Amino acid sequence: MGTRRNLKRESEKAQMLRSQYELLLQAWSENAMLFHDMENHLQTIYQLAREGRPEDIMQYISRVSRPMEHLSGILWTGVGVVDAVLNAKEKLATEKGYRMDINAQLPANTGISEDDFCTVLTNLLDNAIESLDRERRSAGRKRDRAGSESGRTCQPETPPPVIQVSLRSIHRFLIVRVSNPCAGQPGPRLFPTSKRDGLRHGWGLKSVRRTVEKYNGSLSLEIAEGRFIATALLFFVPPG
Repeated sequence: MGTRRNLKRESEKAQMLRSQYELLLQAWSENAMLFHDMENHLQTIYQLAREGRPEDIMQYISRVSRPMEHLSGILWTGVGVVDAVLNAKEKLATEKGYRMDINAQLPANTGISEDDFCTVLTNLLDNAIESLDRERRSAGRKRDRAGSESGRTCQPETPPPVIQVSLRSIHRFLIVRVSNPCAGQPGPRLFPTSKRDGLRHGWGLKSVRRTVEKYNGSLSLEIAEGRFIATALLFFVPPG
C-alpha cells in the first residue's frame, strides 16, 4: 500500500511539473515575439511622445507588456525545468508563510535529463517544506500548552522561516543544496547512507540518492547551526 501511495504521489508531482513547464514555455514564446517586435513598439511610443500624448503612451505600454505578467515570480536560470520547479515551490512556500532564498547559476546544458533534475530538486524542496510544516505543528502544540498553563494566548510575531536554495556548477560537478531551520542539536552530523537511514528520511530522499548515484554523485545530509542541510552532488558531461 505504501509503495502504491508513493508512486501515485510521484505521478502527481510529474503532472504538476509538466503543467508548470508548459506554462513557462508558453510565456517564453509570447515574450520572444514581444522582444522581436520591440523596435516597432519603441517607434510607436516615440511618435506618441512627439505628439504629446502621455495617456496614450501609458495605455500602449500597458497593452504590449501584458504578456510579461505571466512571468511574474518566475526565476530564470536558463534551464526551463529548473525554472518551473523553483517557481512552483516558491509559490507553495509563500502560501504556507515561508520564505525561499534562491541563488541559482547553471550552465545551459549539463546532459542531466529533465526527469532526473525534477526528481532531485522537487524532492529536496518538498522535504524542506514538509519539515517546516512539522516544526510549525510541533511549535503550535507547545504554544497551546504554554498558553493554557499561563492563561495567555497572545504570542509575539516571528519572522518567516527561510528555505535556502543554492544551485552551482563547479568544474564538472553540479551542486544542489537545500537547507531549512530545524530543532535538531547544533553541530555537524552526517547521516549514514544505510537502508535504515533512507527509510527514516522518507521516500523522496531515497529517490534523490538513487538519482544522484546514476551520475556518479552523492547525497549528504547534515544538521549544522540549527539547519538541516541536504546537498546533492552530480557529475555531468555536457553533450557535444
